[in-house]
Amino acid sequence: MKNLKEAFLLHKKEMITAAMFLIVVFVMLFGLIASWKDVGRTFLAGYRSTVPPQSPVVERVVGAIASLENAVNEDTFQRHNFIELFGLTQKTMGKNIVSDSGYGALYKTSKAQITYAVMKKDVSNELEQIRTLKSQLDEIGIPLLYIQAPFKLPEKGNQLPPTVKDYANENADDFLAGLAASDIDYLDLRQVFWSSDLDQNQLFFNTDHHWTIDGAFLSMGTIVDKLNNDYQFHIDDRITNIENYNRTTYEDFYIGSMGRRVGKLYGGVDDFTLITPDFDTSYTLYERDYGGEKVYEGSFEEAVLTKDYIDQEAPLDTNRYAVYHGDNAELEFINHNVNSGKIMMIKDSFGLPVYSFLSLGVQELRALDVRLYKESVFEYAKKYRPEVVIILYNADCFGSTMFDFEAKN
Repeated sequence: MKNLKEAFLLHKKEMITAAMFLIVVFVMLFGLIASWKDVGRTFLAGYRSTVPPQSPVVERVVGAIASLENAVNEDTFQRHNFIELFGLTQKTMGKNIVSDSGYGALYKTSKAQITYAVMKKDVSNELEQIRTLKSQLDEIGIPLLYIQAPFKLPEKGNQLPPTVKDYANENADDFLAGLAASDIDYLDLRQVFWSSDLDQNQLFFNTDHHWTIDGAFLSMGTIVDKLNNDYQFHIDDRITNIENYNRTTYEDFYIGSMGRRVGKLYGGVDDFTLITPDFDTSYTLYERDYGGEKVYEGSFEEAVLTKDYIDQEAPLDTNRYAVYHGDNAELEFINHNVNSGKIMMIKDSFGLPVYSFLSLGVQELRALDVRLYKESVFEYAKKYRPEVVIILYNADCFGSTMFDFEAKN
């Protein structure tokens, strides 16, 4: 008995720590069991949205495992309270580097924005794939335009801790140099974007990796200039003039994907500005996913906007950014108030507000996301015959599947 007492006193700190750890584990396990219905719903929603019905067995198994892992993470007992407590602790300690299971680390920049650092990427495979697509399109006389959207950090003025380097701009520079050497036309949005009158916190959300709606609108204007000057489009200048739009700002309305990982006490809450045309609009919008189709008709607000995302009763972590319709495998915008202009856009999530605004100036716009669209991009263009094929990607799209333009079945 005496030996046990001495052993306890000798290892008192370790034993108390172990006991506390076991208590936390049992509480979380009990909470997970108690919330199994929520886990099940999240799992089914994630699985159905990421795994097509006709997928091979192996792809279904991989998708199921990923969806289950995400469901358990999302619905862990008191998860949000744990995140808030963790974030508050980091803020109290004055830390601008926060460990993260998904990104390795998240950083609070000198502009008080939450971001991650992009690794150095080899872009040779992406260049080879876009050269192949360019060659295919050349055969049928359809021009290709690559548009480089920025990532969250400008090239000049390091906003990260001194020991951390972000390679997003360097990767983009390497890719654009490869395009120039291959005689592929491109538009680099970064210079105009970062030299605008808007500051960093107006161009990108503080808690999300996406540009703001103002940032997307600004970029749309640069794209319109390029299309009118170099591709013989006749897009009305009024769609690029912000004076022709209504602006509604919802204060403390949005916690983006980065903010959800550190909590609002650490990362804060973003305002969200909705920009809508203050002129007559008339649309038919076809949304196609997994063999199904939905049709929306009416004005820009009625057909293009998905207003559930800006419901003021919805949680702060609702993806407000998706109000401009996305992400979908295929979208077909038909603008009944314009009688010319056909654009096909291959895009990532930065394209959401851009293609919605750009559709105001052309008769037809098709938007594809190759992460979800499983058929050949070239065959789509061959059938649709647009006046230009645009690829719009942000500077963190290299080293992924975003340049796989071939059929995946």
